[in-house]
Amino acid sequence: MIAVIADDFTGAAEIGGIAVRLGWKVVINTVVAPEPEADVLIIATNTRSKTPEEARAIIRQITSELMQLQPQLIYKKIDSVLRGNVREELLEQIAVSGKKRALLIPANPSLKRVIQDGVYFFEGAPLHRSRFSTNSRERVKSSNVVDLVGTGQSDVDVVSLGDPFMHKSLLIGNASNEGDLGHWAERLDDETVLAGGSSFFHALLKHLGSKGDIEKQPLILGKRILYVCGSAFQGSRSMVANAFDSGKKVAYMPAELFCDDVDRAKLMVHWQETAARFLENNDAVIIAVDQINSADAVKLDRSISEIIAEVVSNIMQRLNVHELVIEGGETASVIMNKLNYNKFHPVQELSPGVIRMKIKEKEGTHLTLKPGSYVWPSSIWQY
Repeated sequence: MIAVIADDFTGAAEIGGIAVRLGWKVVINTVVAPEPEADVLIIATNTRSKTPEEARAIIRQITSELMQLQPQLIYKKIDSVLRGNVREELLEQIAVSGKKRALLIPANPSLKRVIQDGVYFFEGAPLHRSRFSTNSRERVKSSNVVDLVGTGQSDVDVVSLGDPFMHKSLLIGNASNEGDLGHWAERLDDETVLAGGSSFFHALLKHLGSKGDIEKQPLILGKRILYVCGSAFQGSRSMVANAFDSGKKVAYMPAELFCDDVDRAKLMVHWQETAARFLENNDAVIIAVDQINSADAVKLDRSISEIIAEVVSNIMQRLNVHELVIEGGETASVIMNKLNYNKFHPVQELSPGVIRMKIKEKEGTHLTLKPGSYVWPSSIWQY
């Protein structure tokens, strides 16, 4: 069995989709438990949004528990553009597992995310000047990968293919194409924690031996669909706006919800009732965030996710929702926690990163997840 620790929920789903595509049996869980039938066990955490101390404590516990299951290896799935507590989590995993180092390959060449000479390029531009940075709530300040995992860290270095592993705790590999990822996968050994994005995990599974690509099946969704779109990325917000303009049912979060002089409970009830009414009458509805009237909008991500989770939970207690479609790892994690859903079985990879799953605790309901910066496939958005 291969174990994976993912730093957010959509990352866990993305990894699961890759494994399913290659014919591996996959279980995603939020806690460590034996899964005798699973080829790949993925533990979905929400450490990306935690403090460094909280993240290290979570990784310490999960790594220790996974080691008791004696997996073939424990892969660390991180954000492909190095957001979160990447360095802290990997150092903790190295310490608990007794390894010498971690090799981190975050590049995703299929999405034009590559690392050359220690510089991260996103769609041909240095990351801090790229579309990714300008579309994020918080601007990226550097494209140097060492800076991205912690400025001036003496235990971090950049390596190229063919370089010997240096006496550093964390090595970040240059990678410009899929072939580079395959070569890095061949560096698997017993002294190194392997970590990175979804593309490196795909290369690693191919190196270990594909069990046979699964034929892609047509998507047939259940009747009542609840879309949850809380992403700050402009591309996603534009899609929601276009859906609204074309007559689709969109229940936007009240823009004034975080203002001091409003009846928040009343606004919440109205928002929830609007979404529920749409869902009852039209079979599909989008819950979304547009404008936020607050000077501290950048700092509200967690609060927004918790409010969305409350609305979704109330709706699902009231109505039988067949398809729950969520954008964004933080949003998905908070909603799943609110609903007490912990165990998932990926069944379809609709497009890279967009995964449809069965929910162990909610028979008859499927969950589909998408990272905020990824593009919705037309197969699910057309519903």
